[in-house]
Amino acid sequence: MTQATQQKRQRVDEIERLATEVFGSKQMAKEWLGATNLALGATPRSKLNTVEGAAEVQKILATIATGGVV
Repeated sequence: MTQATQQKRQRVDEIERLATEVFGSKQMAKEWLGATNLALGATPRSKLNTVEGAAEVQKILATIATGGVV
């Protein structure tokens, strides 16, 4: 596995873990990650290809976790 592939896998794993924590179940996290998000203009999962995109998704999850509006 290349370093880039490993880094992407780590980003995806971290975001999936965070989304599961925020939404309370793996199923809810999976649904959220696959649904178009207006703030992102795409699905959260599609943004995980880059460090910047993953950071955007992480910010949205943090906002949701604290009860903020996205």
